[in-house]
Amino acid sequence: MKGQWIGLLLLSSLVHAQVWLPEEQNPSDIVQHSAITIGYNEEHEVPQWVAYVLRKEQLRDCFDRKDNFREDPSVRTGSALPTDYRSSGYDRGHIAPAGDMKWSKEAMEESFYMSNITPQSPGMNRGRWASLEMLSRAWAKEGDETIIVSGPVLRSNLPKIGSTGISIPNDHFKVLLRSKNNQLSAIGFLMTQNPTASSLESYALPVRTVEELTGLDFFPHLSKNEQERIEKKISWEQWDFRAKFSYYPCLR
Repeated sequence: MKGQWIGLLLLSSLVHAQVWLPEEQNPSDIVQHSAITIGYNEEHEVPQWVAYVLRKEQLRDCFDRKDNFREDPSVRTGSALPTDYRSSGYDRGHIAPAGDMKWSKEAMEESFYMSNITPQSPGMNRGRWASLEMLSRAWAKEGDETIIVSGPVLRSNLPKIGSTGISIPNDHFKVLLRSKNNQLSAIGFLMTQNPTASSLESYALPVRTVEELTGLDFFPHLSKNEQERIEKKISWEQWDFRAKFSYYPCLR
């Protein structure tokens, strides 16, 4: 697998997180915002991945979403436009969800940059994907610190929408690396645009499988032994799929 490692500039007490940057992706297409780091793919006009750290103390309900979708001025080639989705039948679906950014006005606003958006079917975006986002928050609240990387699975010859030519991915992925009681655990997910299974366990995969599907190496900062331990199989006992989530009250 040709490419290079890059730092995600995540402010993490756990690790200096890194991801594998594919050979074809220009390092200048990496966009750093206050809470999220985006690997923007100009060919497809969507993020190839979005990464951030979510700490349990950040899960506070301080700022409501305003749905202010807009072009990202930090993307050197220009990002997609909100109008590209008009009459497409697809939602402007968040990769890093606005629900994870309610702790910060700036982070909430930045989550509506089009660099953090992909075409998602309403059934996925408002259904199983939203449920997975909620469950991820519940897991982050149970732990100390969680690194989340999500994005579309990109390949050639995907159908397009909009004047800028936004690719419609068939699948989206999410991987989580959580520190809980000084123990690391990881889990991955893959979901199609038309998910049919009601159980979120049905979409769970080892992180290594998601790496093979995406061409990304999510946690190369970990030792080889640690990667083998947490990426090759799911430690199901570490992930409570019945976990419920509620926000902490806001501290102002």
